[in-house]
Amino acid sequence: MATDDLNQINELFDGLIERLSPQKRKQLARDIARKLRASQATRIKENKAPDGSDFEARKPQASWRTKKGSIKKKLMFQKLIRTKYLKSGYTSDQASAGFIGLLAYIARQHQYGLRGKVNDQVSTQYPERQLLGFTEEEQALIENALIGQFNI
Repeated sequence: MATDDLNQINELFDGLIERLSPQKRKQLARDIARKLRASQATRIKENKAPDGSDFEARKPQASWRTKKGSIKKKLMFQKLIRTKYLKSGYTSDQASAGFIGLLAYIARQHQYGLRGKVNDQVSTQYPERQLLGFTEEEQALIENALIGQFNI
C-alpha cells in the first residue's frame, strides 16, 4: 500500500524533479532524508509501527536476571534510534534512512520477525516489529518538501 502511494508521488513529481539541476535535486533529497530520519526515529521511540499499531511487547524477564531496585523500561530500541546508528543518506537521485553496522542486522531480525542468536547456545524467534516504513504523515511530508521546493 505504501509503495503504491510512493509510486503515485513519484509519477506526479517526476517531470518537475528532472527539470531541477543536480545540486537542487541533491539539496531536496538531503532535506527529505533528514526529515524521514527524524520522523522514523520519533515513531520508533514511541514503539509504534508505520500502520499506527503498537509493537509487540517484550517477553517478561525472569526476576533473577534483574538487579534489585532497578526499573526496566518498557520502551524498546532506544539506543537504535541514535544518529550514530540510524543514518540518513542522499544523492541527487535518491533519499534514504536506515540502520548501519551490527545494528542493521539486529533491526532486520526484528523488522521481518526472523530467528536470531542470543548467544552461542540460545537462539530465539523474534516477533515482527516493523521499524522502518512509510506512514501517511511521512508521505505528506515528502509531498510538502517537493511542493516547497517548487514554490507551488
